Amino acid sequence: MAFDHDRVAQLFEKLDRQATKLSVKPQPKNIHQFRTAARRVETVLGELIPDQDRKGRKLLKLVSRLRRRAGRVRDLDVQIAALRNLKVSEQPGLKTQILQALSEKRARREKRFLDMVDKATVRQLRRRLKRAQERFPDPAPDPSAVAQSMLAGFANHNGAITEKLLHSYRVQGKKIRYIAELVPDDARAQRMVEQLKRMQDALGEWHDWLTLNSTVAKLIPDGTNSPLRSAVSNIMRAKYRDAVQAVNFAKTQLLKKPTEPAQMASNGRRSVGTVEAARAVA
Repeated sequence: MAFDHDRVAQLFEKLDRQATKLSVKPQPKNIHQFRTAARRVETVLGELIPDQDRKGRKLLKLVSRLRRRAGRVRDLDVQIAALRNLKVSEQPGLKTQILQALSEKRARREKRFLDMVDKATVRQLRRRLKRAQERFPDPAPDPSAVAQSMLAGFANHNGAITEKLLHSYRVQGKKIRYIAELVPDDARAQRMVEQLKRMQDALGEWHDWLTLNSTVAKLIPDGTNSPLRSAVSNIMRAKYRDAVQAVNFAKTQLLKKPTEPAQMASNGRRSVGTVEAARAVA
């Protein structure tokens, strides 16, 4: 299958635009969009060109560092939104205190991130992106084959699903999906994208509530009778069950042969529906 260089060029150009926006007029939504664009470029470079030269490694290091800092801000945005929408009638003052603490922490993280994204850093990033785009290999590796190879180790793991493994699925699933999205006209690749997106939604919900639960636990001492802490913990456990179910369902679908129909099982529908409803609230 011919490699679509235009799609890769669009990814580079989007990251360029998002970096420029942050350096000129930073907005909360731009931080999230920058993080997503950075992860896509990082994945494409890392997976399609694994043997990077010195300049390529410098670009990857810069993109990764900025993406992680943006992610720390985004994590708090999600926690704040989830906590605001959580209905707990008891101890309203405690919820307000935690929201205040999260908002202050977010402000500090945003400042550190924006201090990193100064005009000099943005110029360096744009220059390196342009050079990497111009030097992108032609012919390039087949993204469909790369995605299938990545999927083999991902979907064939038969061990017990643990919290650590869910984290691995969350990160690796995104990478496979981003590579598969480079071949939009391939039915098998698009089926892969759809299944991974559903799984990512569930894993993302679980990770967000896991992080919020950890934050709340630090602010509310053990042994404290707190309906708020109990509510967050209960939701986190429910999200964990949804995530495990979504992973098992996705693996079943992804391991099917191309000739087999990818039918949605009823439990798969319930899991996806639960996740989408929760994401709409959060």
